[in-house]
Amino acid sequence: MAGELLGYSGLVTKARAMRGRLLKREDFERITEFQTVQETISFLREQESYGRIYGGREEIQHRGQVEELIYHSIWEDYRKLYRFGNESQRRMMELYLPQLQFQRMSSEVDVAYFVRIWKEIGSFSDKKKQSVLREIFGTQIDWLNIMWIYRAHHFFHQKPESIRTILTPVHYKVRKEEIAQLLEAEHTEEFQEILGNTVYFRGKDALVRIEDEISYHHVMEKMYRQICRREPFSMAPVFCYFYLKELEIAHLTTALEGIRYQLPSKDIREMILME
Repeated sequence: MAGELLGYSGLVTKARAMRGRLLKREDFERITEFQTVQETISFLREQESYGRIYGGREEIQHRGQVEELIYHSIWEDYRKLYRFGNESQRRMMELYLPQLQFQRMSSEVDVAYFVRIWKEIGSFSDKKKQSVLREIFGTQIDWLNIMWIYRAHHFFHQKPESIRTILTPVHYKVRKEEIAQLLEAEHTEEFQEILGNTVYFRGKDALVRIEDEISYHHVMEKMYRQICRREPFSMAPVFCYFYLKELEIAHLTTALEGIRYQLPSKDIREMILME
């Protein structure tokens, strides 16, 4: 036990320090009030987590340039944590790497990726590591499947047989029969009722707004809070940081786009799920 704590204490401490430098809600509220992209750039220069990546480069003046640096920041953080980890921790971080978006490239998340990851989790000899990884990736798989089913139904009116081909054939907490029921749901109300009876919402007041991803982030953030509290010396705090950092980057790039097109601040706040 002591060895386990010692093995994770440095890495977790570093991840928590990085998390402490993430932008706060009040920072985003301030950003949404800016009138120009240049105001946002000046604000980010003052922040510890982004100021260092400017490196005195005064030529950074435009949205595209600052977005390159914002995306690159998560790669820098990954690199630092990776160097700090031991062999086993690096191997676990490598599982998450394809999800990270940096240098404005789209992530490599697809069915094949999740199938491969699910198999690789079983190759870890430590049962506790397996449990932590399954909870993190399993929750994500469940909810990506749920969102894909909803969107395929709601926006593209696809048939169940067609939708099934785009799902990851992994079931964590959502059972096979529940997936089948969601696939066969004929309207949104029925879909929400089925989803509300799954383990993620059973007995609770379900917040089901799949179309704007509120439910997905609600579930993922709740999962990370619980697992980080239960397993503080594990990879959970590290993966939690990656998740929150990517969410921050998504909010920042969305805000920059809204400011560029001079959208009202209220509209930008809604776009980044603040209202």
